Amino acid sequence: MSTVTLPFLVVQPTKAHTATVICVHGVGDDGRGWSPVTNELAPALPHVKWVLPHAPQRPITVYNKEWLRAWFDLQSFAFTETEDASGMYDSVRKLDALVKAEIAAGIPQERIVLSGFSQGGAIVLLCGLGGRAVREGGEGWKLAGVAVMSGWLPLRDRFKSLISPHALTMPIFWGHGTDDPLVRYNFGRKSAEILKDYVGLALRWGDKGEAERAAFGSAGVSFLGYDGVLHASCSKERADLKEFLKRVIPDNNGT
Repeated sequence: MSTVTLPFLVVQPTKAHTATVICVHGVGDDGRGWSPVTNELAPALPHVKWVLPHAPQRPITVYNKEWLRAWFDLQSFAFTETEDASGMYDSVRKLDALVKAEIAAGIPQERIVLSGFSQGGAIVLLCGLGGRAVREGGEGWKLAGVAVMSGWLPLRDRFKSLISPHALTMPIFWGHGTDDPLVRYNFGRKSAEILKDYVGLALRWGDKGEAERAAFGSAGVSFLGYDGVLHASCSKERADLKEFLKRVIPDNNGT
């Protein structure tokens, strides 16, 4: 079993623990950045344990090589430069250890969700959908789902070659503010379209109507835009995330 090396916070469930959500922060933040979200969602998901890891510190090019907590180096927010694949793969291994720890504690992988904001969203896509090519051993996870907020698809030019056998059946929530000045809304949409056009995942625009909403939480990407929102979450997005989680990791023992 892999040793957990990441420090992390935990929000414990308030009833029998039957599911886990691992919440991955963005550049310059730490696990505490997810605390307002978990505190808001936890009462509706009393069976869920929330794990909030802190990324290691590293020099980040886009911030003049300042040492910040981050999952991999970032050259710019244009996302046109060479990507830090080795840093990504290292972070995948670290997140894998958290997943394995939950499985060892008795939580099936089908009851675990990886969620991430910004750079955290990029790394949970790679960890959640990636296969043998991104980790040491193992064909990849068959998780309950992946949730991305204000994120992007990493390693876009080769992502199809990296996916696990379970990727096409993975439910994915993707929320993005339309006025995001860092990870542009159109770039987020393009990332989702790459998953559809080049990887083969189903893609639903969640703001298009009730038919798409009815499929919320099923296999493929549900992409939702939030008007006027910057590089942040909003109450509507958090409500949608809560609904997604209730569908993919329902409280089977009732409330």
